Amino acid sequence: MTLLEIEQNIRKLHPNIDKNDIKLALMHVYDIKNYSQYILNYDKTYYPKKKLDKIIVRLDHGEPIQYILQEAYFYHRNFFVNKNVLIPRPETEEIVSLILEETTNTKQNIIDIGTGSGVIAITLAEHALHNVYGSDISLRALRVAKKNDINNKVTFIHGDLLRPVINNNLTIDIVVANLPYIKQEDIIDEKVSKYEPKKALYLPTNNIYRRLFNQTKKLNVGKNGLTMYLEFGTNQTAELVTLSQEIFGFDVIYEIIKDMSGKDRFLILRNLYGNKSI
Repeated sequence: MTLLEIEQNIRKLHPNIDKNDIKLALMHVYDIKNYSQYILNYDKTYYPKKKLDKIIVRLDHGEPIQYILQEAYFYHRNFFVNKNVLIPRPETEEIVSLILEETTNTKQNIIDIGTGSGVIAITLAEHALHNVYGSDISLRALRVAKKNDINNKVTFIHGDLLRPVINNNLTIDIVVANLPYIKQEDIIDEKVSKYEPKKALYLPTNNIYRRLFNQTKKLNVGKNGLTMYLEFGTNQTAELVTLSQEIFGFDVIYEIIKDMSGKDRFLILRNLYGNKSI
């Protein structure tokens, strides 16, 4: 069968599977490097493989293609992922782009809180001059992040939020955090709730943002002050702005940035001075 015929046959027999996941499965099994090569190979003959059948069965059960293939695309490269880390989202690329744009031709000390697979920290380190740290409370997640850091550009540290940074007396200019922000009552895709790590998805009962903001009081901050870039969930704008003003004062400089879908997604807090300004 040709590649196109194999794809069409799978789509006919398994209409519930996303067509892009089928393409990714075929590319993986038949070692096709990119979509351009995939299209060029449409009329090429391929022979059945049991490996493909096994992938299709897992897709049919709703398992994310990224966990099946153990890789996820983020900011121009593939990263290793498993069920100990979240699958990187396209929206998160936006916060990386924003930081890179705002820090062009500078060298900043950056900490990525809750680094997970390390995509934010590693991408920032690979595309700029920054000195980047990544922290996570999960040792399993840190093992994934270290595996992805193929050029050893990031220093990964274990601990809760900013605690390992404070304990190591590190000086920080930028904090970036994509923390668990889904509320328990929120309805989300079953594929996400069933397969992705719940501790990385759901907002803890003890206010994680309050703890993070309070920890900045003990942080060594660079001479130009501290900037925080936070990715947050739908309908949390007012709550986070109010909390920011409570912790940092009503004159705190903040900015809300919308994502590609037009939803409030990123909070930037600027010119914070840790224990120097509070």
